This record gives sequence, C-alpha cells and structure tokens, in this order.
Amino acid sequence: MSELTDGGSRLPEFSPADGGSRLPEFDPEAVGVRRPGPERRSVRIAAPLKARGARAEVSRLLDGVAGERCVNDALLVVSELISNADRHGGGLREFAAGVEDGHLWLEVADHSEVLPESAAHDPLVPGGFGWSLVRRLSAEARIRPWTADDGPGKTIVVSLRLE
Repeated sequence: MSELTDGGSRLPEFSPADGGSRLPEFDPEAVGVRRPGPERRSVRIAAPLKARGARAEVSRLLDGVAGERCVNDALLVVSELISNADRHGGGLREFAAGVEDGHLWLEVADHSEVLPESAAHDPLVPGGFGWSLVRRLSAEARIRPWTADDGPGKTIVVSLRLE
C-alpha cells in the first residue's frame, strides 16, 4: 500500500548521535494526505515490496515531471537498490521516494550493517556493478546506519536530478 502526499512528507534525517534509530512511522493525518501537487510528491511503503512494485510507484511519481532518459535511470537505480536489499541486505525494511525541488530522492532501508561497495571486478565473474551504477547515476548517495533498537540495518539515501 502506498500514499501519495504533497507538502511535508519528506523523511527527516536521523543520526545515532541524536538518538534516532529508525525511520519514523508514517502518519497520513500528520502530513495531511491530499492530492499530489506537481512540484512535490512522495510515497512511503513498508516491506514487503519487490523491485517491480517500487518501479511502478516511482514511475507514477515521475509521470509528467521527468523525461524518458531520467525515468529510465531512476527505474534502474530503484531496481538495484531494492534487489540489493533483498540479496545482500537481509531483506527490505522500507522504501520511500519523493519528488522535490527538481530531484527524485529515494530511501531504501534493509536489515544488514554491511555497507555496499564497488568491487575491483573480474570480467569473468557476473555481478558486482550495482553500487557503482547507483553512484554514477545519482547526484548524491549516502548511507545512514540504524542503531541497535531495531536490530542491525542501514538506509541508503540517493538523489537524482530530474532533467
């Protein structure tokens, strides 16, 4: 299930220093769920969610606000992040996406403390290009660790320019 919202639904930043351990609960009434405006839209989905569902949500968010190349890049990044959360991150915890100020932002939370890395690659071994691809297509990519309150995990936060 997802909710489209406008105004005020962007997920706040958390860090272990300020005691933040996880993404806040989504409260539609607190953010005033209403029809999305063209300049600011977001969606937030708790697991389980597969890459196909996340791509559909991002496609809907980008409808009318981004060109075909930008949409294709965004859908590739979404696929990589969701698939990697499933394959390497102990499963997806939560997915969030939004359009704001000419950018698409994505947040993917999983259950692993292991950080993604760009491996020196053997051309004869398949895989290993995902994190490099995400970083190359994104204007910004950050990793926010979770604290022990909710078990191990991390949130990957990326931003892509809408051109």
